[in-house]
Amino acid sequence: MDWQFLLLNPNGRIAARDYWIGVAIIIGGNILADIIPILGGLIWLGLIWVGLCVYGKRLHDTGRSAAIHALPWLVSFALAIVAVMMVGGAILSAVLSGGDIGPAMFLSAGGGLLTLGGLGTLIWAGYTVWLGMAPGQGGDNLYGAAPAIESGPVTVDPQPTAGKDDDRPG
Repeated sequence: MDWQFLLLNPNGRIAARDYWIGVAIIIGGNILADIIPILGGLIWLGLIWVGLCVYGKRLHDTGRSAAIHALPWLVSFALAIVAVMMVGGAILSAVLSGGDIGPAMFLSAGGGLLTLGGLGTLIWAGYTVWLGMAPGQGGDNLYGAAPAIESGPVTVDPQPTAGKDDDRPG
């Protein structure tokens, strides 16, 4: 497997197997980015490019443009804006109420944030699974040749087993 092609080149096509390997690397990289305090942000920025390459090539294999990969990003961004507005509204409510914040306000703001965060995660998970399960186009398409499917060695028994496929009278 050509790791540089899989992770860094946005052109061409990849099969579902290579896509899932790329997704596993992206997930592992995101976990690593969360663990490392300052360098994690740079890792995350690099993973955006890796994600574009992996998801884009898989979209190419299904005959679709990599621009479709912008849709989950745009939805996530819109959900983040709504979440920031909810937090701002909760802070503004606290200021205007003279600091008298009840538990119901915390629950409503927190529940809304969890719902939006969960919805964003669900959208990404659904998109990832859909793309991994989508059938690739056979043969060449606009984005290149069909990806080669690697398989393990196949053993063939050259001698027929006695009694099997034996048409001679016994």
